[in-house]
Amino acid sequence: MDKNYKFLGISARIFKVLAWVSGVVGIISAIVIFIGGGTPDAPRATGFIGLLLGIVYFFIFFVTAEIITLLLELRSKVNKDTTV
Repeated sequence: MDKNYKFLGISARIFKVLAWVSGVVGIISAIVIFIGGGTPDAPRATGFIGLLLGIVYFFIFFVTAEIITLLLELRSKVNKDTTV
């Protein structure tokens, strides 16, 4: 990876970490709400919403990281082809 694009490589790793954190937090929050039985302020349906949001955020962050990685690989491939 070029020195010029080092930040993008770090960003891809950060997005993957954020993806896993959001997925785990969504699952844990859903489990806590399901076990707790819900309250009038947070009914059990809130657990489904937390689980759904965790999955959606996981998908968004992970796809973003993969797109950045793909673009960096394409950039390195173009650099190799033009220098030869």
